[in-house]
This record gives sequence, structure tokens and C-alpha cells, in this order.
Amino acid sequence: MTRIHRIAALLGLALILGGCTSKPVYNAREDFSKELGFTNDQMSRAIVTALHDRQWVVQSVKPGMVKAAITIRGKHHAEVNIPYTPTSFEVVYRSSWGLDYKNGNIHGNYNRWVNNLRDNVLKQLQFDPNIEYVNNLGIINQGVDAPTLLSFREGVKRATDAGLLDGSVTFYLAGQALPMQVRTLQTVSSSRKTNGSNKSDADACYWALQSALANLQKAAKEADANAVVNIASVDQRNVFKDPEKFQCRAGMLVSSVALRGDLAHVD
Repeated sequence: MTRIHRIAALLGLALILGGCTSKPVYNAREDFSKELGFTNDQMSRAIVTALHDRQWVVQSVKPGMVKAAITIRGKHHAEVNIPYTPTSFEVVYRSSWGLDYKNGNIHGNYNRWVNNLRDNVLKQLQFDPNIEYVNNLGIINQGVDAPTLLSFREGVKRATDAGLLDGSVTFYLAGQALPMQVRTLQTVSSSRKTNGSNKSDADACYWALQSALANLQKAAKEADANAVVNIASVDQRNVFKDPEKFQCRAGMLVSSVALRGDLAHVD
């Protein structure tokens, strides 16, 4: 093979490999139940914090819209619009250079950057993207006709008896009577799974609840709080509130409990 033929072959290979990296532009969108109670300010802070964490540059922040850009090694550049409301946010492609954008397709790295940004926003909003992914696969809900509802007080007792709770933090479900003096600090969440095989639905759910409560206790101590109030169960972004019971998804393989509440000082 002559030198010219080798060069032509290499160029052809480069074009083929380059074409393999082209993907349809990914515009991320996430929707949430209004019962989660997010505000415009919370959504804006989550987006801006996630952008900083992922080394995006915030170009502007206005009510309902954040604009941002990212440049990698001075060779690849992308700009996005991020419209948001208290119940949703999107990451929408605006422009780029160095990413081979053409006819709605772009280098796969751009989609990876957007997906990582989406994950970070969810983390800031206390949604674990890994839990979301498992939920979307249907693994947790496999074999589940309806959520399992169980006594929250019994779950707290089991966690205390097991040594996971030390009594320094009190837990109050949404709708449960609170002490006269309550000062809330911040909203937190805890999602926990456990192996559902060889366990009854109730036992698996209580195991998952104990881990979730231990995690909430840890968060409360770190924030110098002595209570978690307004606790609700979150299932696929729907909120279940009850003054006595918590909600669990008990599947054949995995059982899951996700709680959301407010750290607080109570007197």
C-alpha cells in the first residue's frame, strides 16, 4: 500500500469513527409532583449549584430561566437554556462549536455532559438518579400491585431496638401533631432498598425503613437538629402523607422506602 493510500485509508477510518460518535441531541426534562413543594428559588439554586459542580459557566439567571455554557480544553463548546418551574426543569440545546452539530445530531460527549448535569440537579433536589434509574427499570415494582402501607411507629421502634436510632432525634409524620415550638432548617430525603427475596413484604419494608431513618438521624445530627418533621413517603415522585403510616414498594426482588422531611429544632 502506498503512502497516499495509507493516508486515504486513515482519513476514511477517522470519518467512520467520527460518525459513530454522532448522536441525536439529548434535551433532558424532569417533572415532579406539586406536592413535593419545590419553590422557584429552590429549583434555581439546585440548577446553579449543579452547573458550578460540573464546571459549566452560568451566563444569566432570570425567573424561570438559567442560561449556561461549557468549554472543554478550548476545543469544544456548548450552550444551553434551562427553563424551570417549581414542578419541572429542562436542559435544552442552544448552540455549540467543536462538537460536530448537524441536523439535530451532535458528538456523544455533549449528551454525557447534559446527563451528568441532570443527575447533579436531581441530587441537589434530594433525588438519587440511581434510585430513579432502578425505579424506571421496574425492578422495585416488579410483582407489585399496590404500595404497602405499614405503621411508622412500629418501624421507629424496630430501628431503636436494633440500635440504629439512639433517641436523640424525634420523627414526626406529615399531619402528626407537633410541639408548640418548631423551627425548621432544611428539607432532606432518604431512599433505601433491601433484598425482598425470602422476606415477607412487611419485614422487607421495615428493614428498608430502618436504614432510611438511620440516614435521616445522621443528617439531623450533622445539622444540629433534634427532629425530622413533615415526613412523607415519596414514590416515583408522588407524595404519600399520613399521620400514622409510611409507604413502601415491596417487589419480588427489591423493596424500597423513600422518605422526605424537614430537619428541625423542637422544644
